[in-house]
Amino acid sequence: MKFFKFENNVELQANLFSFAIHLALFLVMVFSVGWQTKIPYYAEVELWDSVPVQKKIKKNEAIPKQKTKQQKKIIKAQRAAETKARRQKEADIRLKKKKAAEKKAKKLKKQKAIQDLKKKVLKQEKIEKLKKEMLEKEKLERLQQQVIEQQKIEKMQAELRENELKSQNKLAVEGDKEVKGGENTGELNKYKLLIQQKIQQNVNQQLCGLDYITLEFRITLMPTGELLGQPKMIKSSKIKSCDDAVERAIIQSQPLPLPKDSGLFSKLKNLELKFHPNGAE
Repeated sequence: MKFFKFENNVELQANLFSFAIHLALFLVMVFSVGWQTKIPYYAEVELWDSVPVQKKIKKNEAIPKQKTKQQKKIIKAQRAAETKARRQKEADIRLKKKKAAEKKAKKLKKQKAIQDLKKKVLKQEKIEKLKKEMLEKEKLERLQQQVIEQQKIEKMQAELRENELKSQNKLAVEGDKEVKGGENTGELNKYKLLIQQKIQQNVNQQLCGLDYITLEFRITLMPTGELLGQPKMIKSSKIKSCDDAVERAIIQSQPLPLPKDSGLFSKLKNLELKFHPNGAE
């Protein structure tokens, strides 16, 4: 019963708990305090005649390791910058040399093109000069040939005139028996008609139009029936294409039909022919 009362007495329990705490604190304080006797401390002083000189610290030893690393980095960066600048300078020099070489190559190429063009022009001029010389030579040769032909024609005309004089003298001696008989007149008209018919067949009538036109030519013949010189127009048709067509027909009709009798030929050698390309009158 007493124990039961103790458990139920709160005030008593609190007092006992407080006493236990104070007792524990007291014991801690007792054991934490040192009870041994302390020996007193005496300071010793040493006397010097003069102040000792402090040793100088070397400059290199005074530089901190961190500062040395930073300087190394700076030096390394400077070297890298110098290397980069040197390489850039070398690259600039190479680029300048390359541009100079390209400029020189372009200049040489341009000069070569100009020289080639000059050579081409000179060559063309030489060709033109040769052509001109050849044309002049051909022209001179044609002129010389024309002179030769003209000389031949003049010689033949002189021979014909001489033969004509001989024939006339012969006819004068023999008399004009055949002329009086009318036979020579018929033969002359016959061959004159044959000559006109042969020429008329070679005329291109389409070049003369449809109107009735008349034109006349004078021709001189050789004993072979060939023309002596060019046909000479006496009367024009007023149509140039028609005049040219008749002239071509006269030239194409060679040799023209002629009698074997030299006496009749002398009367036919100089003829004046009248043409009506689109039909007779």
